[in-house]
Amino acid sequence: MRFIPLGGYLGAGKTTAMLKAAGCLELAGERVAVITNDQGTDLIDTQMARERVANVGEVTGGCFCCRFEDLASTIIRLGKENDPTVILGEAVGSCTDLQSTVVRPLRKYYGDAIDVSPLTVMVDPLRYRLFASEWHADSVETDLAYLYRHQLEEADILALNKIDLLDSGATTEISKDLQRHFPQAHVVAVSAFKSIGLDELIRLWTGLNDSSDRRVDVDYSRYGTAEAELAWTNQVFELRSDEHKRFVAVQWVDAFLASLGGACQLHQCAVGHIKVRVSTLDGTTKASLANDESPPTFDEQHWAETDRATVTVNARVRCTPENLERLLRGAIAAASDPLGVRAEGNVGKVFSPGWPVPVHRL
Repeated sequence: MRFIPLGGYLGAGKTTAMLKAAGCLELAGERVAVITNDQGTDLIDTQMARERVANVGEVTGGCFCCRFEDLASTIIRLGKENDPTVILGEAVGSCTDLQSTVVRPLRKYYGDAIDVSPLTVMVDPLRYRLFASEWHADSVETDLAYLYRHQLEEADILALNKIDLLDSGATTEISKDLQRHFPQAHVVAVSAFKSIGLDELIRLWTGLNDSSDRRVDVDYSRYGTAEAELAWTNQVFELRSDEHKRFVAVQWVDAFLASLGGACQLHQCAVGHIKVRVSTLDGTTKASLANDESPPTFDEQHWAETDRATVTVNARVRCTPENLERLLRGAIAAASDPLGVRAEGNVGKVFSPGWPVPVHRL
């Protein structure tokens, strides 16, 4: 049973890559399971995974390193229940040090049952350019840029994602820059959304040697401080229209993300990743905002009118929990009021991730 670990910063496209790769592997005759991971519960990633893959596990309440035994037991349980040949697992987007806290411990303690593939880290080109601008001699590297750099330094494979949004020159330029800064990794250019380059990425998962002897030092004080800069929330609530009115979920989602993204820019609260999923009896709309500068990306759109819907919001923003709570409330009102919609029964807390305390560090 092969376990394929995926890392990468928030909004890099890990979930899309995992699910598209799962489909490719199944077409090739593999039996596939996937594992999602988050600091909280009520994950849109898990909802999406269960609609596309038969066998899905979930590790919540912390990253893989801090919930290592949960990860290991989930892998073993999926193996016993569903007999997969391949399991893909995506780590929390603010997590690093996966080689020491996940990959090597899995190989040491569960190597008889689990064959661990090289660590793949997904790279968003816009985010890479933003953080790489801090790696010059005359710049001061922020704690978040430090965390991001260490994600790339420990990668065996760097998958430059979203190349469908770049021209060929930019793809080549960023790929060369990645290889220059992180020579330990094999760089591959992909578009998970368009299924470009996934065949090569899948071949690398079985064709590269492991990296069990390579160490990357991580300053956990800076790592923990970086995570604490992020506010985190997974919200679930209902939308109800006023009497004799109906609304379209796509319009609500578009207005919500426009309002929240604009408010984040105005208050200089950098967007890590915001995902929204609206489910009705007739269909689902799902969209995401991966950064401050790009427009929302819609994975699913349902245009039929409805009078009620269930909304799940997963948001990770660089601000205080109190500020994120305020920005969320404002965006919900801005999207709901013009459509004559009420938001009811909000469930979900806003918090900053706890200090990373790995179970193993080898």
